[in-house]
Amino acid sequence: MANSNENPFAGVLPEPVELGDMPDPIPGTDEFAMAEQRDRSTRDISAMPWSLEQLPEHELIELHDRIVAAERRLITPNLLYEEYEAGTAEGPDHIELVRGVTPGHLFTAEHATSPFVVVDKETNRKEYRFPDRGTGGLAAVLGEDFGTALIMRGQQTSNVPSDPNHPIKPMIREELRTATGFLAVHGKNPGMFVRSSDPTEIHACIGLGDNPSDALHEFARTVVRTAGEDLGLYVVISNDQPAYIQESGSTKLKREKDGTAKLSQLAALGAGKTPNFSRRVLKEFKRDVPTMQIELTDLLRLTPGNDKKDRVATTIGVALGYKLFQKVVELTPTYRPAEL
Repeated sequence: MANSNENPFAGVLPEPVELGDMPDPIPGTDEFAMAEQRDRSTRDISAMPWSLEQLPEHELIELHDRIVAAERRLITPNLLYEEYEAGTAEGPDHIELVRGVTPGHLFTAEHATSPFVVVDKETNRKEYRFPDRGTGGLAAVLGEDFGTALIMRGQQTSNVPSDPNHPIKPMIREELRTATGFLAVHGKNPGMFVRSSDPTEIHACIGLGDNPSDALHEFARTVVRTAGEDLGLYVVISNDQPAYIQESGSTKLKREKDGTAKLSQLAALGAGKTPNFSRRVLKEFKRDVPTMQIELTDLLRLTPGNDKKDRVATTIGVALGYKLFQKVVELTPTYRPAEL
């Protein structure tokens, strides 16, 4: 970029590209320098200076502190990684319902605490897997401000997307009678990118689920454009665009066992994923509102146990994660579904 302070995502909606194998960048090349910058962008907000003045300082701090307080209250009182299995649950599959002052969107944080997932299908052996840290506190504040939130507080006995009888699903069904939109709040691994010229990692992946409508696709494109223009964030629609994954602290790519570049596509595919479940429920109710999953990178949410981010990066990043969901809510009146 000619000016490093210029927002590279303003007015940009790149066409999806097919991805093949990619070699690791060679030291001394432009691709290597860009890979170094991308890696720094996963933990250092100064690597994306165009986002440093998005909000007044007092608003940044207030949003950050509210989300930290909610994460402590509902999930991890001491902000410790080891607390994410039990969380603050008072029993198995404890679900917190946060209801705001006015009706609006429904937010879920299904992996706010560690899900209990099948790791060996032959023996049905299960174990706790990594949580989407920070999503519980974020969803709680979003629910307070824009509608309602359902948050898994810990002691999970299964995994929401793969359990058709999960107790959160009847609660989702009931809220969808009136909700103005459905947003599943998730976290993704850092380091995703599409082009070797990308100046930062991908900040958020939108998953539209199975067979999204043209109206939902167009709405998601509006979200991508607005997030880039107004917040300086790199957002992709994962149904359209897979991504490479750069190793943390390195310029190298993650690879499959055969040595080819590993690709990630967080499109919310599968009948059990909550955007798909929500869409089926809405069809029963003869309603059509935006339903999607948004996966935030580490920089845009709290990540207790991660000491790579400093206070400034954490404060601004967490606020930007909130502002991305706020943009979706504010854009919802532009959604134009087909007639039911």
